[in-house]
Amino acid sequence: MTLDNVVEPLNAIFGSFGGPLLVVLFYWFRFHTLKGTRSFTTKPLFFFGVAAFITPFMIVYALLPHKLSPLAAIWLLILVWRIPVIPARWRSFCQELAGIPASALTLRDQLAAAPFQVHLDDMPSLQRKLARVGYQIDDFRAVQSTAIQSRLLKISALMLHLEGWAGSSESFMERNSDVHAELLAVYDALCFRTVRVLKSCAEVYGAIMEDSQVEPDDWQALDQLSTRHSAVSQLQLAAQTAAGCMLEDLRKDMDSLLNNLLLFAARAALAGEWTLGRSKRRLGAIGFTLEPSPPGIVKFVATVAAFTFVWCLLWLLGSGKIIQVPGDQAAGVLRTLVTTPLQFILNFWLIYYFKRYYGFANETIFGRLPVGFILSIGLCSALIFFPIQAIFDFYQFPDRPYPDVVLRELPLLIFPWGVGAMTALLVQDSTWGRRSRKTRQMRDGLVFGGGMTVMLWMLLVIHQIVPMPVMEIVDDVSGWAFFASFVLPTFAFGFIIGYAMVGRLREAAARCPVWKADLATPSLARV
Repeated sequence: MTLDNVVEPLNAIFGSFGGPLLVVLFYWFRFHTLKGTRSFTTKPLFFFGVAAFITPFMIVYALLPHKLSPLAAIWLLILVWRIPVIPARWRSFCQELAGIPASALTLRDQLAAAPFQVHLDDMPSLQRKLARVGYQIDDFRAVQSTAIQSRLLKISALMLHLEGWAGSSESFMERNSDVHAELLAVYDALCFRTVRVLKSCAEVYGAIMEDSQVEPDDWQALDQLSTRHSAVSQLQLAAQTAAGCMLEDLRKDMDSLLNNLLLFAARAALAGEWTLGRSKRRLGAIGFTLEPSPPGIVKFVATVAAFTFVWCLLWLLGSGKIIQVPGDQAAGVLRTLVTTPLQFILNFWLIYYFKRYYGFANETIFGRLPVGFILSIGLCSALIFFPIQAIFDFYQFPDRPYPDVVLRELPLLIFPWGVGAMTALLVQDSTWGRRSRKTRQMRDGLVFGGGMTVMLWMLLVIHQIVPMPVMEIVDDVSGWAFFASFVLPTFAFGFIIGYAMVGRLREAAARCPVWKADLATPSLARV
């Protein structure tokens, strides 16, 4: 085996895939704006955001080599990033779609508000950990240290489990070992300071009690002590105020460390698990009581995509003797099997996301429909879908002028726009009022089926005025064959989608209150 036998296959591989790989790598690194960007969301959402971010640049690269050399196309796409505003805005939008950094910040807030109880298995380790700095868990109860002790136990439990994750050589802990070491140093200093402050406060309060001869449970005497105006009483009051200030400063420092620890633990859990539910279970092992995650959109969208794919496949098989796919038949069949499910995946996911988390996607406080959202969400879907349609135009009609094909196919974007508008209208909480579930499902099915049929007739009318290459599929079809092969299947398909799917989407998208995540500050995001 000679060297040429090794070099030639490598040249062939890198000649075909080297250029796209360089573009992907360049924009992969552009997507990472925070240190550990991946740990701010779940793995599926992260890879979805990366794919959405890189796809337009890859589409442009796929088209450029027909006009430019591969090297020139690579340099041109790299220079595209220097365009002001637009690429950065696109990256920000894709990061929001992926939940960066909203997922980690939301999980941190849930941890801060969740009940916490140290597990019995962790208690011996915590007692040994705190005993090394002279702190006993049952000490200092007489100096108002309940709030201090609860925070210290929560912080110590978090540090204990983080050290366990670091000992397991988890990739997140290894990549962020500097942050973990800094948290450990702050925690050690805080533990020693806690013991010093609590002992000082205990001595101050003990001296006040002993000098005033007041019993701890004599509340009337304590009230009188606070209202005396003698020099000794004023001195005692000053000492009491100083002790209270020390405890308050200690509490603030604990809250600051706890805030960073909660975000760090949330990121570690998100980085180590695939789903949000599994991340919550992992954090629950520390001692947090978290509510289970509501059913997500992934299974629902997968069901819709599978049904749509099977329906399109059966339609192609059933109508194969009646219709003739124009252009390249393989590309036309693939176009039907890919673009139809993709329209529903894109629209259902976008509407679920915006309606669940943003106020402008829901009815106003006066019960008025969000007309702007209903009309614009379909436009957003059509704009995202346009590059995909342009790619299939290129491969299905390679012998025709490409700009002319793309221009004539623009009316096909009525379908993603219409699907988005109908879905956004039907998923509103007030749709159909207080009707029964069966009635709502029937109306959803009729509206969706009728809307799909109307869009089909609109395309047919537009095709009579401005011929569309894809709609040549209906040119040689008789009236009854058109009704049986296109109108009835379209209405039946839309009715089933509306009847079986829209109600579930409406319920899933209305399960949580509206919120708006704060942006990560540098001190918390560790940029």
